[in-house]
Amino acid sequence: MLSIIGILVAFLTIFILTICKVNIGISLISGSVVLGLFFLPVAQLIQVIFDASIAASTLELVATIVSITFLNIAYQNAGKFQELTESLGKMIPSRSLMAVIPAIFGVLPVTGGALFSAPLVDSEGDKLKMGKEKKAFLNLWFRHIPHLLYPLETSLVIASYLTNTSLTKMILYQVPVFVTGITIGYLIGLKGVGEGGRVLIKWYYIKSFFFSFLPIFVAVILTAFLGMKVFIAVFIGTILLFVMTGVKRINIMPALNSMSKMALVAFGIMIFRHVVEVSGTLKIMAELVQTYTLWPPIVLVSLPMLIGFVLGESTPSITISLSLLLTTYKFNPSTTCLAYTCMYFGHLISPLHLCFTVTSQHFQIGTLQIYKRLIPATIATLSVGIPLMMLLM
Repeated sequence: MLSIIGILVAFLTIFILTICKVNIGISLISGSVVLGLFFLPVAQLIQVIFDASIAASTLELVATIVSITFLNIAYQNAGKFQELTESLGKMIPSRSLMAVIPAIFGVLPVTGGALFSAPLVDSEGDKLKMGKEKKAFLNLWFRHIPHLLYPLETSLVIASYLTNTSLTKMILYQVPVFVTGITIGYLIGLKGVGEGGRVLIKWYYIKSFFFSFLPIFVAVILTAFLGMKVFIAVFIGTILLFVMTGVKRINIMPALNSMSKMALVAFGIMIFRHVVEVSGTLKIMAELVQTYTLWPPIVLVSLPMLIGFVLGESTPSITISLSLLLTTYKFNPSTTCLAYTCMYFGHLISPLHLCFTVTSQHFQIGTLQIYKRLIPATIATLSVGIPLMMLLM
């Protein structure tokens, strides 16, 4: 009972602090301390936090997020974000562009891709007189909906492999949920928004888009196809941007302020994940769900969603979820898709989800403000997707 109270108090701490607009990184570290005090001796908790802070994976994530943030600042100083959105805006209606931009970065395998799309969504949304809450929702939602059936999505491939389910069959089963997600995203985020001007497909705009996008594209290619570390690839992309645009000055203090805030977010995420792992929180949650639920589909829905929410990252979440469930269930395409979908939406709405945190930080809005649209959209999509998959079980 004490362990359950500890988990609830830790999440409540994070929730209250984020509502009070405390930096998400500080909120997560505070939640880590609260959680650790319920499960670990103080000396071990300090050691866990220290180990998490200097872990290679943590430092790499910090370097990645900071480098992407700096590239965004350099783009803004060079006026390239405006050029990029203007060229795209001439070829794609502005309303559609609000969904297309995050979707493009969503299918590119770049950590922190929401940081790339957020300034573009922000700029284009201003033209359509959108509020920051709606822009944040669109940046998150349309970045992730394609992953429900994107064949190169790592967590989808892992789900297929672990359950010995055909990836093609999984994608076919995911189509109704994907279509529902696109529809819900349109109704909540884009309905009633004007198209924003006449579409013109001209070589000038194509060329303008290509050269504006080139530094980001180079970083993506170096990462995705040459296996280079993201922060190194982004650094090369930043140098290319400087060479192309002749940018020689960056507003140092605002840049350092933005980068330090993002670095703190990355530290907070990794510290919380380490404390969760060491404290055995996941095991307790899994046992709790399996003990107090009688109808098997409830476990298939609730366990992956809980783990996705707690970890905030899709790949480890689907691995842990299916590893636990495989001891009890035999999977087919329907049950595999059900577990995957619930995990994915659990991770999508998690404050620990990197895209969630950087989007919140960029648009300077709190968790509750994002949840106003994100939670109803998630519930509406799952309300259609879960029954459809259960009918096919």
